[in-house]
Amino acid sequence: MLKILFVCTGNTCRSPMAEALMKAELAVNRPSFKVEVSSAGLSARAGEKASEQARNVFGYDGPDLNKHSARPLDCDLIDDSDVILVMTADHKRQLRARFPRSAGKTFLLKEFAGLDRNGKDLEDPAGYGPEIYRRVLEEIRACVKKITFKLKEEPDDENCPGK
Repeated sequence: MLKILFVCTGNTCRSPMAEALMKAELAVNRPSFKVEVSSAGLSARAGEKASEQARNVFGYDGPDLNKHSARPLDCDLIDDSDVILVMTADHKRQLRARFPRSAGKTFLLKEFAGLDRNGKDLEDPAGYGPEIYRRVLEEIRACVKKITFKLKEEPDDENCPGK
Protein backbone atom coordinates (compact mmCIF):
# COMPACT_ATOMS: atom_id res chain seq x y z
CA MET A 1 0.00 0.00 0.00
CA LEU A 2 1.13 3.52 -0.84
CA LYS A 3 0.19 6.28 1.63
CA ILE A 4 0.13 9.82 0.23
CA LEU A 5 -0.17 12.84 2.50
CA PHE A 6 -0.99 16.31 1.12
CA VAL A 7 0.23 19.20 3.29
CA CYS A 8 -0.49 22.92 3.21
CA THR A 9 -0.63 25.62 5.88
CA GLY A 10 -4.03 25.34 7.55
CA ASN A 11 -5.48 22.20 5.95
CA THR A 12 -8.56 24.18 4.93
CA CYS A 13 -7.95 24.96 1.22
CA ARG A 14 -5.25 23.38 -0.93
CA SER A 15 -4.49 20.10 0.83
CA PRO A 16 -8.14 19.09 1.36
CA MET A 17 -8.87 19.95 -2.28
CA ALA A 18 -5.90 17.80 -3.34
CA GLU A 19 -6.99 14.96 -1.08
CA ALA A 20 -10.56 15.05 -2.43
CA LEU A 21 -9.43 15.23 -6.05
CA MET A 22 -6.95 12.37 -5.61
CA LYS A 23 -9.56 10.15 -3.96
CA ALA A 24 -12.02 10.89 -6.78
CA GLU A 25 -9.39 10.23 -9.44
CA LEU A 26 -8.28 6.97 -7.80
CA ALA A 27 -11.89 5.78 -7.69
CA VAL A 28 -11.95 5.97 -11.50
CA ASN A 29 -8.32 5.11 -12.33
CA ARG A 30 -7.19 2.53 -9.81
CA PRO A 31 -3.58 1.38 -9.83
CA SER A 32 -2.80 -2.29 -9.23
CA PHE A 33 -1.99 -1.60 -5.57
CA LYS A 34 -3.90 0.15 -2.79
CA VAL A 35 -3.37 3.89 -2.32
CA GLU A 36 -4.44 5.70 0.83
CA VAL A 37 -4.75 9.49 0.70
CA SER A 38 -4.98 12.04 3.51
CA SER A 39 -4.14 15.67 4.29
CA ALA A 40 -2.87 17.84 7.13
CA GLY A 41 -1.58 21.34 7.81
CA LEU A 42 1.63 22.74 9.22
CA SER A 43 -0.38 25.32 11.21
CA ALA A 44 -3.79 23.66 11.20
CA ARG A 45 -6.29 24.08 14.00
CA ALA A 46 -7.77 20.68 14.70
CA GLY A 47 -11.37 20.35 13.62
CA GLU A 48 -11.58 23.51 11.52
CA LYS A 49 -13.79 23.13 8.45
CA ALA A 50 -12.61 23.55 4.89
CA SER A 51 -12.94 27.16 3.78
CA GLU A 52 -16.27 28.17 2.30
CA GLN A 53 -14.65 28.89 -1.08
CA ALA A 54 -12.93 25.48 -1.06
CA ARG A 55 -16.25 23.81 -0.26
CA ASN A 56 -18.01 25.71 -3.06
CA VAL A 57 -15.38 25.51 -5.82
CA PHE A 58 -16.23 21.93 -6.81
CA GLY A 59 -19.83 22.74 -7.71
CA TYR A 60 -22.62 20.21 -7.53
CA ASP A 61 -20.88 17.32 -9.25
CA GLY A 62 -17.49 17.41 -7.52
CA PRO A 63 -16.15 16.02 -4.27
CA ASP A 64 -17.82 17.20 -1.07
CA LEU A 65 -15.60 19.00 1.44
CA ASN A 66 -18.43 19.71 3.90
CA LYS A 67 -17.30 16.91 6.22
CA HIS A 68 -13.62 17.84 6.10
CA SER A 69 -12.01 18.44 9.48
CA ALA A 70 -8.55 20.03 9.56
CA ARG A 71 -5.77 18.23 11.35
CA PRO A 72 -2.34 19.39 12.38
CA LEU A 73 0.72 17.64 11.04
CA ASP A 74 2.46 15.44 13.60
CA CYS A 75 5.17 12.79 13.85
CA ASP A 76 2.70 9.92 13.49
CA LEU A 77 1.42 11.25 10.16
CA ILE A 78 4.98 11.77 8.93
CA ASP A 79 6.01 8.26 9.93
CA ASP A 80 2.87 6.70 8.47
CA SER A 81 3.25 8.36 5.04
CA ASP A 82 5.25 7.07 2.09
CA VAL A 83 5.01 10.29 0.05
CA ILE A 84 4.34 13.79 1.40
CA LEU A 85 3.26 16.37 -1.17
CA VAL A 86 3.49 20.02 -0.16
CA MET A 87 2.19 23.11 -1.92
CA THR A 88 5.16 25.48 -1.61
CA ALA A 89 8.92 25.48 -1.17
CA ASP A 90 8.39 27.17 2.20
CA HIS A 91 6.16 24.27 3.30
CA LYS A 92 8.95 21.90 2.31
CA ARG A 93 11.52 23.88 4.34
CA GLN A 94 9.25 24.09 7.37
CA LEU A 95 8.39 20.41 7.23
CA ARG A 96 12.01 19.32 6.98
CA ALA A 97 13.02 21.66 9.82
CA ARG A 98 10.29 20.39 12.14
CA PHE A 99 10.37 16.77 11.02
CA PRO A 100 13.86 15.94 9.68
CA ARG A 101 12.89 12.33 8.97
CA SER A 102 10.45 13.58 6.31
CA ALA A 103 13.28 14.73 4.02
CA GLY A 104 13.48 11.70 1.74
CA LYS A 105 9.77 11.53 1.08
CA THR A 106 8.70 15.18 0.82
CA PHE A 107 8.14 16.77 -2.59
CA LEU A 108 6.50 19.83 -4.05
CA LEU A 109 3.18 18.77 -5.59
CA LYS A 110 3.96 20.27 -8.99
CA GLU A 111 7.49 18.87 -8.93
CA PHE A 112 6.28 15.36 -8.13
CA ALA A 113 3.67 15.55 -10.89
CA GLY A 114 6.22 16.85 -13.39
CA LEU A 115 4.20 20.05 -13.89
CA ASP A 116 6.34 22.85 -12.57
CA ARG A 117 5.54 25.48 -15.19
CA ASN A 118 4.68 28.95 -13.86
CA GLY A 119 6.79 28.30 -10.78
CA LYS A 120 6.73 25.33 -8.47
CA ASP A 121 4.64 26.87 -5.70
CA LEU A 122 0.90 26.44 -5.67
CA GLU A 123 -0.70 29.78 -4.81
CA ASP A 124 -2.64 30.03 -1.54
CA PRO A 125 -6.22 31.02 -2.45
CA ALA A 126 -7.23 31.82 1.16
CA GLY A 127 -8.90 35.19 1.35
CA TYR A 128 -9.40 35.49 -2.41
CA GLY A 129 -12.46 35.09 -4.59
CA PRO A 130 -13.81 32.14 -6.54
CA GLU A 131 -11.70 32.80 -9.64
CA ILE A 132 -8.46 32.20 -7.69
CA TYR A 133 -9.91 29.08 -6.07
CA ARG A 134 -10.93 27.76 -9.49
CA ARG A 135 -7.45 28.41 -10.90
CA VAL A 136 -5.78 26.65 -7.95
CA LEU A 137 -8.28 23.79 -8.19
CA GLU A 138 -7.42 23.27 -11.86
CA GLU A 139 -3.68 23.30 -11.09
CA ILE A 140 -4.21 20.69 -8.38
CA ARG A 141 -6.45 18.65 -10.69
CA ALA A 142 -3.75 18.59 -13.38
CA CYS A 143 -1.16 17.42 -10.83
CA VAL A 144 -3.44 14.73 -9.41
CA LYS A 145 -4.29 13.39 -12.87
CA LYS A 146 -0.61 13.20 -13.78
CA ILE A 147 0.30 11.45 -10.52
CA THR A 148 -2.57 8.98 -10.85
CA PHE A 149 -1.54 8.23 -14.43
CA LYS A 150 2.03 7.55 -13.27
CA LEU A 151 0.81 5.23 -10.51
CA LYS A 152 -1.38 3.30 -12.90
CA GLU A 153 1.20 3.06 -15.67
CA GLU A 154 4.05 1.81 -13.49
CA PRO A 155 2.52 -1.07 -11.52
CA ASP A 156 5.58 -3.31 -11.73
CA ASP A 157 8.14 -0.71 -10.67
CA GLU A 158 9.80 -2.16 -7.57
CA ASN A 159 11.09 1.32 -6.67
CA CYS A 160 7.54 2.68 -6.38
CA PRO A 161 6.93 3.84 -2.80
CA GLY A 162 4.56 1.52 -0.99
CA LYS A 163 5.30 -1.52 -3.17
